[in-house]
Amino acid sequence: MRQGIQTLFAELGEAGCLALCICELGKPGISEGEAVGLILEGIARGFILYDENDRQNPNNFFVQDRDGFMALVTGQKGWSSTKESSGYTPKPGERIIECWKWDETLAGNVVSHQHFRLPAWDPIKEARTVRYGQLESYRVFRKAA
Repeated sequence: MRQGIQTLFAELGEAGCLALCICELGKPGISEGEAVGLILEGIARGFILYDENDRQNPNNFFVQDRDGFMALVTGQKGWSSTKESSGYTPKPGERIIECWKWDETLAGNVVSHQHFRLPAWDPIKEARTVRYGQLESYRVFRKAA
C-alpha cells in the first residue's frame, strides 16, 4: 500500500465529490473499491490533480480532464462535457452532474463552498452546501454517436 494513503483518503473525502460523481454517473452502482481504484488511476494518468506533497493544495482532486476520466470510468471513448447554467434543461441522452454553491459567513469573512452531486445521488450525506446553498451550474456529459 502506498505511503500516506490515509491522507489521500482524507483529501478524497474533503474534495473528491466531482470525481466520485463521475464514477457513479459513468457506472451506476459502482462499488466503493472500484471507484477508489479508478480515481487512483485517474490521478496517475493526469485526469485528476493530486499533490501528495501538499495536503493543503486547493486544487487537490480537481478533475482537470472530465472527458478523459469519464472515458476511463466507462471504458468508452468519445465523451465530451460542458459547463451549463442552472437553468439548463438536459437533452435526451445527456448525463448531468449538479454543482452547488454556498457562501458561508464565518467570523465576518465569506467562505465559498462548492459541491457536486447527481440529481438522485450525493457523495456526502446531508451536504450543508446543498442544504444552505443554491444550484449554480451543471456539468453535462454527452457521448458521441
